[in-house]
Amino acid sequence: MEGGGSGLILEVHGDACRLGYLKLASCILEDGSPRSPDYLASLMLEACRSLADDVEEKQLGLLKSEVNARNYVKLAENLGFYDRKTGRVGDFGAVYLCLSSSEPLKKHVAGEEQLPLSKILLLNQAEKLLFIQALLTKDHYMMAPILKWVFKAREFTRQQAMQTIMEEIYPEALRRYAKKLPEKLSRTVEKELAEASAFREKRESYVSKIEWIRSRQYAKYRHAVPPRLEWLVDVGLLERAQRGRYVLSTHASKHHHELEVVLSKPREKIEQEIFKHLAPAAKHPPQNVESQTMADVYQSLNRMMGRVRLDLLCLASAYTLVEKGFKSSPHDMMRVFSYLSLLYPERVFATYSDDGAAEVSGLDIQLTE
Repeated sequence: MEGGGSGLILEVHGDACRLGYLKLASCILEDGSPRSPDYLASLMLEACRSLADDVEEKQLGLLKSEVNARNYVKLAENLGFYDRKTGRVGDFGAVYLCLSSSEPLKKHVAGEEQLPLSKILLLNQAEKLLFIQALLTKDHYMMAPILKWVFKAREFTRQQAMQTIMEEIYPEALRRYAKKLPEKLSRTVEKELAEASAFREKRESYVSKIEWIRSRQYAKYRHAVPPRLEWLVDVGLLERAQRGRYVLSTHASKHHHELEVVLSKPREKIEQEIFKHLAPAAKHPPQNVESQTMADVYQSLNRMMGRVRLDLLCLASAYTLVEKGFKSSPHDMMRVFSYLSLLYPERVFATYSDDGAAEVSGLDIQLTE
């Protein structure tokens, strides 16, 4: 599945910096009922009120107000966990809901179990991989160069990151993004680019630090950069060393080469490279396990989305197998689907939607492992 979306998140809110809340949004949307952004925000806030508080109050980005919840809904939309057009779960949200780690959160949302807050905020290995893919596809023009800079810097302050990212990376991201847009939309981005190109000069023109911190430009830096750094902390690529300082995580240092390979690829190749280089090394699943996983995932996606795109089925099946400790990829699962459609031609088949995407209209098999 290609990343979809724009490849650049133009508006980020400083208080929406914990990715785990997007898991909660997905679980609320699991039943397939459409929800408006405001209604989803109110349900998220309600679900957070019943969480057992087991983390420090001073943690960043805790969801505690309606405005805060609406900003998280916007982030869920931007990262593909909520589809604003349909009011239903987005592609990455649907993939998450197929993971077994989503089961406790579903029970919490249904009122059957009370979870600690850490269960929402902390991500397991498969979830981290999924969020890395979401960040590197939906916010590609910012996150890929930010990570490249992080690998070079290894340790830095929040202030250093804000200046480098907004004055060097951000203008270049806008430039690359504008080239991909239709002329009418690119004009808006070019206007923002003209302003961003003068950011450093403008910052240096402020006479005092206080005047700079009170400026509209500083507010823009504060909203755009710290949340992105915190997302990288959540997926395990950065660590907080002390207040206002970050270091490259041990995990990122260990997998530096693999990450560099992924980041060197164009956006449309990110997905296959993530499974090739970042998924934990493990054994390949037996054929019957692959087949049954795909059949189970199809049933889950069909319940929550109705029509199931073949690329989404393959992606969700691959992540489900990775979570079970197997090596897989969407490409491998496409091969499994082809095998099943030959084996069960009356029960496994795909058709094409109006926009030309392959949709699975039947996968009715039951295998024993």
